[in-house]
Amino acid sequence: MSKIALMPHTHHLLPGGRLDINVIEGRFIRMMKEALSEKRPFALCMLNEGTESDPVKNLPAIVTLAKIIDFNQTDTGLINIVVEGLHNMKLSVVYHEYDGLFSGEATNMNQWPFLPINSATECLAEKLKHYFATNPEHTANYDAQNYRDASWVCQRWIEIVPIEVHYKQLLMAQDSPKLTIRFLLKLFQHG
Repeated sequence: MSKIALMPHTHHLLPGGRLDINVIEGRFIRMMKEALSEKRPFALCMLNEGTESDPVKNLPAIVTLAKIIDFNQTDTGLINIVVEGLHNMKLSVVYHEYDGLFSGEATNMNQWPFLPINSATECLAEKLKHYFATNPEHTANYDAQNYRDASWVCQRWIEIVPIEVHYKQLLMAQDSPKLTIRFLLKLFQHG
């Protein structure tokens, strides 16, 4: 069991993904400092749009442990961090700290294995390439994309597809990307 800081966010991050975050609040600056000094790791928690005002009721059970891979100060004085998802964890206990920062105890979950793209899943990789080509802000932080791995492709789709968090959590709870593949193939077949 690991003790981690929690950062609720409406942009979603899964293992292998990267995300730009502006850090405004003091509690998250403290979290960032602790993570950079290796005192305590942190995880991103998925929130639905519109639930930011009461995140304690909406914290999901599955979170993604993250690491800061870059940071800088913007022209407006904000701190911007780039985080990378490491692996999923399951929360068992959540605490509310003195400054409003959430923390918790979590255990590692099994990670999705490498699954080669095949003729049935190639369309998912091609659609993701097209999505990234037309939305370059999503790929700006990636050194490389792994379009040959169906697990990586499916995790990127879970990050960006606009569905409720509880559905994303259901997909993330699986031992492999097979359910996500079925869901995405059906979604794109009807979309």
